Parts: sequence; C-alpha cells; structure tokens
Amino acid sequence: MTTRCHQLTSPLSPSGRGIGGEGNGDLLRGEASAQGLSVLTQGVFPSPGLTATLSPKGRGSENHSPLAPWGRGIGGEGNGSRTEGHSSPGSKPLSLWGLPLTRPAATLCLKGRGLTTLPLVLLLLSGCAEKPSDTMSTGPAELPQVVVTVEPLRTRSIQREVTAVGTLYGYDEVTLAPKAEGRVRHVYVDTGDVVVPGTVLLELDPTDYELAALEAKRGLDAELARLGLTEFPKGTLDVDEVPSVRRAEVALANAKVRFERVKGLFARQAASKDEFDLAETDLKAADAAKRDVITQALATLASARLRHASLESAEQRIRDAKLFAPTPPGFEPWAAVVGHAASPVKYAVAQRYITTGDMVRSMPVTNAFRLVVDTALKLVVAVPEKYTPEVRVGQPVTVSVEAYPGQTFAGVVARISPVVDPQNRTFAVQVNVPNFDGKLMCGGFARAAIQTRVEPAVKTVPPHALTAFAGVTKVFVAENGKARGVEVTTGTRDKDWVEVIGPLPEGATVITSGLGQLVNGSPLKLREDPSR
Repeated sequence: MTTRCHQLTSPLSPSGRGIGGEGNGDLLRGEASAQGLSVLTQGVFPSPGLTATLSPKGRGSENHSPLAPWGRGIGGEGNGSRTEGHSSPGSKPLSLWGLPLTRPAATLCLKGRGLTTLPLVLLLLSGCAEKPSDTMSTGPAELPQVVVTVEPLRTRSIQREVTAVGTLYGYDEVTLAPKAEGRVRHVYVDTGDVVVPGTVLLELDPTDYELAALEAKRGLDAELARLGLTEFPKGTLDVDEVPSVRRAEVALANAKVRFERVKGLFARQAASKDEFDLAETDLKAADAAKRDVITQALATLASARLRHASLESAEQRIRDAKLFAPTPPGFEPWAAVVGHAASPVKYAVAQRYITTGDMVRSMPVTNAFRLVVDTALKLVVAVPEKYTPEVRVGQPVTVSVEAYPGQTFAGVVARISPVVDPQNRTFAVQVNVPNFDGKLMCGGFARAAIQTRVEPAVKTVPPHALTAFAGVTKVFVAENGKARGVEVTTGTRDKDWVEVIGPLPEGATVITSGLGQLVNGSPLKLREDPSR
C-alpha cells in the first residue's frame, strides 16, 4: 500500500518543516518511539481508514510547526524502521499527548482515506505541543500597571439650552421713496448717518406745487365771496347756512307775512284788489328768489369744495416734497421692557439711492433710502421641530457672533412661528436683541442658545476623561485599584465639564490621564503629582 504524505503549512512546524512527504514503511523521523506515535494516532485518528505510520528515511516537508522548531517536520520518504533526526544539546523535549518530541521533531505520514480531517488534526496537535521554556508562558499574562490621575464624578445643576443659528435683522427696516414727483433739490443725509424719526432726509423742488396751491387758493376765495363766507368751513356745510340763502329765506318770510296781512284786509274790504295782487306777486317772487339763491349757492359750494380739495392737494404735495424719517411701530414699549426707555429710537442710513438733481417719479417708484433701526435687532433662527414643546415666548437667549469671539449678548424670545417648514422640519423663532452700543450689524450670522429649563442634578466629568473609538464613547473608573470602562453618551458641554449619561455609580472616581494604555482590569497607580 502506498502512503502519501501531504505538505501543509501548520503551527506544528514554526521553523519551516511540516507534515508531508512520500514513502513506505513505519519510520518516525526524530526522537520518538513507534509506540508513542501509535498511542497518539489512536486518539487523533479514530477513522479506521486513516492511520499514522513511521516512515523510514523520510524527508520532511517545509512547514511551520512548534513540533519542528529547528526546521524539520513530521513526514518523509524511505523504507525501514529506524529513527532519524538531529538533536541539540540541552534541548527540551516536546510532548504531544504523551509522545515526547525533540526540537528536530518528526515527520508524520497519513495513509488511507479521510484526509479531510487533517486540518483538525493539525489544529489539535498545534494546541497540545509545548514550546521551549524560553518562549512559553507558564500562566495567563499579567496586564501592565498604568500610572494615572483621577477626579471624582461630579453632580451639578445645569441650564438646558436649545441652540440654533440664524440671521440678524434690524428691529425695523424700511425703504423710503418720496410721495411727490419732481427734481431733487437737496439731499441732507448719506449712508452711515444716524437719524431720529422726523428728520428731513431730502427735499424736492416744490415750485410747481406752490403755484398750484396759490391758484387753488385764489379760486377758493372767489367762491367763498360769492357764498358770503370768509373761510371754508371745517365741517360739513349745509346750504341753509350760506348767508345769501339765509337772506333769501328772510325775504320770503317777510313776503309771506305781508301777503297774509293784505289778504286779511282784502277779505274785510279794507284793502283793494290791486294791493292784494301786489302782495301775492311779491310772495311768489320771494319764493322764486330763494330757489334761485339755493341753486346758485349749491353750485358755488360745489366749486368751493373742489377749490378747497385742490388747495389741500397742493399743500400736501408741498409737504411731500420733503422726505422724513418715520417712527417705527412698537419700539418704545419694547425699549421700556429691556430698560432703555429713555434712549430715543434711531435709524441708521443703510443705503442711499438718490442724489441732488435726480428726477423722482411715482411710476415706477423711485427709491431714495434704506433705513434700519440697529439700536435693536431681530435674530431669526430655525429651530428643529423636536424642540417645539420647550421653546416659549419670554425665554432668555444668549447670542454669540463670530466678530466677537468669547463675548455674548443677551436677548429674549419675542415671537414663535406657528407652522413648521416642511422642507427642513424647522420653525422660525424671533429673538429681540438690544444693540444700543452698536456692536452688532444687520445681516450678520449669529448663534442663539435658548435657555429652556434647569436640570438640578446632572453627572459631569472633565472633557479629557472621555475616550472614543469606533463610535463608542467610554469613561474609565477606578475600582479596587483596577480600571473599568463604562460606555456613556454625552450631553451638555462646557469648557470645564461634559454631561455624561450612563451607568456610572454615585461617588465614582474617574480616570483623567493615561486612557490610551487602559483596558478593563488594568492595574492602576495614582500619580502623586498630577502636574508632572
């Protein structure tokens, strides 16, 4: 029967010789007995079709196995029943299930079938082989001692905050255009100037409007004279109040009285027919005169109203020829709330669009200035939808900008949008920010920390007590002179502490240095002087 030895790379031969070779016979290369190998193979190869033989004059295969630390493996080729190998003085025999093997080791040949179990055999052989005394460990390895510093786990009260970013806008921002048309006579302010409400910003040439007003005034005066009035009444003018109409009414009343008297005399035959007819004629004439006076008064009154309207329009255009800074709505009550009620509201000229000599039109509108109230600003931020239950009007806000690192500005939540933006799932929050010192600029980027609630007892550790790897954050605590890692999640941060959420016991001692050398169970030595 032919015995085929297979060349395999196995931990049985760390120096390069392994199990393999071809040959006939029963020879084990190395200092091992056939009896010992028989015992070995009986325990390893229970299959009746697979046995181990001693191969005479066997040539070992190159394999890395602890059974052959000097480069010779188990196996070989040849005939006979002798043992061949090399031994170095002082070498320590190896044992494999009671089979002693020397450093030269041996070559193991397998015959028969069932070679699919060979990797398992090699694994078992590898696990049971002994290494030389100079490289083997006689027990479990001890972890090295790590010098560390520690701090106690601290519980503190913290302010919960909702952070968001946004843009600063003026408390009030307006683009102004003259209401009248005409050529610009004079511009009184420029970009960067600060003005108060009511300040004249520019003036148009009012000559045309002044002439129109003069003409309307003359026509009105003429109509009032025909009505018997010296000025146009401020309220509604009843035609019966016109002097000419009142005089016609008096004349009609007198004619009626005279007619009634003559009529009575004529009935008693005390007056003639001619006297009666004359009195009747006078009465009819007075009545017709009254109607004529009323008709004329109504026409004159309508004309006077038109003249008066023209005069008012001309006078308004004269006033509109000057452009004034407006008064922002609702500023004074808010200033009183923040403690600056005595400070007058001021506009800053953000941009000037017009200059002297320009022609101003109403269609299209000719813009002149853009003004902003920068003594108070509105910070509009986008807050994630999940914070809807926490944000309320009146909550204090801490504002920071990149222009002043390390400095914060106080604000207050003024308005909250009642809808969520479906694009980014956020809702708008307006924060009023006082800016009486003028440090903040409109249009700038800002961060807002909305102070929502206070947590009375939160576990915190120094930032340098945290270690992270593969997305897992840990804190090492010192327990009975050894290190133990605790997985945590972080919350609110400060420059001196970090909130940690995890199974940290009360009164725990947190390790703050040497974290890169620690594993669970590492023995600890406290550094006497943490500054070193």
